[in-house]
Amino acid sequence: MSRIEITVPKKAMPKKDPVHPCPCQDRPVNLTFKTGTLTWLKEVGEAVEEGETVCEGEVEKKALEFTAPCSGILCEICIEDEEEFAYQEILGYIEDGKEQE
Repeated sequence: MSRIEITVPKKAMPKKDPVHPCPCQDRPVNLTFKTGTLTWLKEVGEAVEEGETVCEGEVEKKALEFTAPCSGILCEICIEDEEEFAYQEILGYIEDGKEQE
């Protein structure tokens, strides 16, 4: 089975706030030289679908959603809740259930 990395992308879209919409929520946040605080929405052992939000980060008072790069099982968390993250760091791993070649 393959382990696929969940990494911090160069840019991420802020989570939309339906109660307090703001034009700033329509522009991606550049994460290249920034750090943020992480909160997991999924636990190790839980099934996830590709594109599903698995954790959220807060950067400059904006909530960002980090999604699963593939469907599978969240098998490892590398950065725990309330810990800081930065661009290109590995947040965790998903086991995709596919045989390695």
